[in-house]
Amino acid sequence: MSRDPQIRIVGECASVAQCERLDPGIVPDLVFLDVRMPERNGFSLLESFDARGIHPFIIFVTAHSSYALNAYEAGAVDYLLKPFDDERFAKALDRAKSALNAQRLSRDASISDRARGVPEQKPGHDRLLVTEENRISLVPIADIELIQVVGKHVKIFVRDRCYLARQSLRSVEDRLDKSRFIRVHRSTIINVEQIVELRPLLHGDCEVLLKRGTRVTVSRRFRARLQIF
Repeated sequence: MSRDPQIRIVGECASVAQCERLDPGIVPDLVFLDVRMPERNGFSLLESFDARGIHPFIIFVTAHSSYALNAYEAGAVDYLLKPFDDERFAKALDRAKSALNAQRLSRDASISDRARGVPEQKPGHDRLLVTEENRISLVPIADIELIQVVGKHVKIFVRDRCYLARQSLRSVEDRLDKSRFIRVHRSTIINVEQIVELRPLLHGDCEVLLKRGTRVTVSRRFRARLQIF
């Protein structure tokens, strides 16, 4: 990382307290942060940053997968689970660089919009953190087609692959845009932009055909949520 011309290391700390003692003029764009540290954890440092009005991009680097959801809620760019190789590290760094570039472009656009009197829009999450058996993935929400419960897991269908996540359907649903993703059954959520055909069934139910060819039954209880009948 030190050989990357786009990266300049401005500080290294072994604890939250040590980080807080750094020169206040140091405002990092990106922080690689562990979760478990002496006395106070990494999330405590994020609270300290927030109190000072500092909002760097964060890549968590830890041996503990149980904090992944908390990291996502805190807006982490990535979650590196030890052990990881150089390729995985490079991928996380590239993701952070892309986020930084997007932030700069957004800031420039925002300045231009304010000059033209365009109202400012609040940013939102555009990726879903998915915790699988041995890794954690950040899935573009716009690419999700279908989510279904399978036992104590959920299957998340994204284009040409399927993630088996150790999460509840409710926890996933709470992170989705309700205008785009709707629950059509107690065990199923679909992306309405994937619907290509609707077919009425008996007793008020109906069947939905998605672009991938999957047919999903919409129960009468949830049919009204489609708002298109």
